[in-house]
Amino acid sequence: MPVDTNIKLVGVEQAIKSLRKIDPELRKQFNRDAKAIAKPVLDKAAGDYPELPLSGMARKWKDILPWDVRRARRGLKVKIDTSRKSTNVIVLMNTDKAAAVFEQAGRRTDDPLARALGPLGAHRSRVLGPALDERRDEVVRGFERLALDTMATVQKELKR
Repeated sequence: MPVDTNIKLVGVEQAIKSLRKIDPELRKQFNRDAKAIAKPVLDKAAGDYPELPLSGMARKWKDILPWDVRRARRGLKVKIDTSRKSTNVIVLMNTDKAAAVFEQAGRRTDDPLARALGPLGAHRSRVLGPALDERRDEVVRGFERLALDTMATVQKELKR
C-alpha cells in the first residue's frame, strides 16, 4: 500500500515569502538548496525515460509530439510556488508536453494509449513517481530540514 508523503509544516510558505523581503539572496539560496535536495530524484527520473516509448510518438502530432528523450530529461524541474492559489509549495514536475503525456496518460481512463505505455503505478505516473519512491526518505528529510532552517532564519531576522 503506498504511503502518502504530503508533509504539512505550518508557516513554511510564509517563511519562504519573507525570505525575499529580508534578503533576496536568502530566497535564491533557498531555491538552490531545494533543487539540490531534489537532484537525485530528477537524475534517476531522467535516466528512466525511454528513448521512444511507442513508435508512433516519433511522428509530429499537434504541438505535443514528436517525443524527444533529451527534451523530456531537460523538462524535469523543481518549482517553488508560494502563491495563494497553490496547495503545494515545492513541486517536482516535467515541463515537456510529450513527457507529461507519457507520465500521465491513462490517469483517469484506461484507454489503448495508456495500456500501450504501461502501468502507472501507485503515484499515477510512470517515471517521476517511482523515482521519488526510491529516494522518498532522503528527500523528505532534506525538505523538512530546509524548511525548519528557513523558518529559524526568518525568526532570527525578525527579532533583530
